[in-house]
Amino acid sequence: MNLLKSNLFLRKNIFFLLLILIAILPRFIFLSNVPNAINQDELHYALDAKSFFLTGKDVLGQTSLVDVLLFNSPKSEPLQAELQYFFEIPVLGLMGFSMTNLVLPNVLLGILTVVLIYLITLKLFDKNTALLAGLIAAINPWLIFLSRTTYEAGPATLFFLCVFYMMLITKSWKILLTIPFALLAFYSHIATKLIFLPFMSLSILYAFLSVNKRKYFKQYLFLFMFSCVLTLFFLFQLKQGKSSRGTEILLPNSIAIIQRVNEVRKATIQNPFINLVENKFTVYGSFLVRNTFNIFSPTYLFANADYFFMLGGHGLFYYIDSFFLIIGLGWAFLKNKKLFLTFVLIIFVGIVPQIVHSSSVNGNFSHHIALSIPFMIIFMSLGINGVFGKFKDKKRRVLFIVLIALIYIFSFLRFSNFYFFRYPLQAGTFGVENRILSKYITLSEDEKRPIIIYSVNPMLAFKEFLFYSNLYNKNTVKTINESLKDKKFIYNNISFISCSRSMLPDSQPVLVIDDANCDRSRSEHSISIAQLEDSGKKYNIYGDKACSSFNLPGYISNLKLSDFDVENLPAKKFCETFIVSY
Repeated sequence: MNLLKSNLFLRKNIFFLLLILIAILPRFIFLSNVPNAINQDELHYALDAKSFFLTGKDVLGQTSLVDVLLFNSPKSEPLQAELQYFFEIPVLGLMGFSMTNLVLPNVLLGILTVVLIYLITLKLFDKNTALLAGLIAAINPWLIFLSRTTYEAGPATLFFLCVFYMMLITKSWKILLTIPFALLAFYSHIATKLIFLPFMSLSILYAFLSVNKRKYFKQYLFLFMFSCVLTLFFLFQLKQGKSSRGTEILLPNSIAIIQRVNEVRKATIQNPFINLVENKFTVYGSFLVRNTFNIFSPTYLFANADYFFMLGGHGLFYYIDSFFLIIGLGWAFLKNKKLFLTFVLIIFVGIVPQIVHSSSVNGNFSHHIALSIPFMIIFMSLGINGVFGKFKDKKRRVLFIVLIALIYIFSFLRFSNFYFFRYPLQAGTFGVENRILSKYITLSEDEKRPIIIYSVNPMLAFKEFLFYSNLYNKNTVKTINESLKDKKFIYNNISFISCSRSMLPDSQPVLVIDDANCDRSRSEHSISIAQLEDSGKKYNIYGDKACSSFNLPGYISNLKLSDFDVENLPAKKFCETFIVSY
């Protein structure tokens, strides 16, 4: 009987289980190798999370976890979202630093996001549409990219979807079970705090009018009041100076708007209407409209994305998604106008963090529109299912399924080539050179002589060295935190100092590693850590003993994905792959 029940369960849920597998594979494969480095925002979370685990305070010893919950985050970097610390603390605290451990929480949350998109679509439509939505989400370029980082938009997307799903399935006083997920959503991302109340209002209104047919008014009113109080409390904390991100909101009085008004007026012949048509309110309005058009630009969504997504030549979606998005919008409008309007309003609410953010002056920032992506995916699934339903002949249906499957498989393979084989070589936010530097220092540390690293950003280089070398533990936390607090970046015989300091003379028995951006040189021979993109110098190494005995290349070539598991490479393989001798 148990075997029969298991077989029945598998047969009934085979496609859902397949969906989970498809979601898992692109999120876990090569996880320690791509991205090939930690970025500054992730590094901030990692060190503070480990410090919270070991000491109960951040690296500067100023902030506790209770302070974090009161929106008073660590001051070592600009204010970040609160919830990410709580995801990182148990993983990095118990398992230590590694590229895999760093992103593991968000990888798991990314898989759950796919499941939530499936469940929401299943509740609102049918199983075929739900499976299509889940499959599109499982292989969506943006959701895969986001899952493999510690960016806050990942958890925010999940928990906002949880809130919406709870609204769809709860009745009576169980509606208040939405509150824990609403709290998680609010604490998950700085940018989406701005749209928390509008999103809650739309979700409550849809659930009250369409799901529960104007019943449970008291419960929905209580949920709305809770959302208002939480938002007002955060705004109060913001006003008290406990948050430093309020100035990033683009307003009519913002400097960028005022400068633009002055520029336009100077470049315009004086006339009686200039103050009427060119003022901070009209310029501000044009910024908002332009930003909105930029976000919904087909080029941005389907072809070239932005500097945050960093996959030049690839969009947040596949080309074929554009076709089904249009059809899905039309189908939803004709079949269910209330749901169509709710989804469209949520999509527009989801882009607000971008259109009013100061960075929008210089272009899109996909991190700020993450909440809109799942609802666009649901529209796409409606489009595919709508077209599929038009074919009455079984053979044509099968042909349509095969054709669409092949197009999506090819699109996914093309994205995989971009992400796994081109993206690691790009210069930018995820720069691997400090990871290579950290490995080189580890190889040289046993020589017991002083090692001095000159850097344009010694604090960043020092923190990355601590992360990649996994040196931050209960035995070293006190010394390292004091070093960070005093801004003296020293660990044993290793010192990270600024380029402004004079370089030691050649005669000193010291290993010197000099950032090429310091723009200076010594007379003695050097080897170098090169940039992957063009093999240009990143660090010059003087007095090397760790790699000079190997056959060093003149430039970096023939890299493999396995090479980016830098910490585990043997010395010979490491040196002959990443250290060059010009």
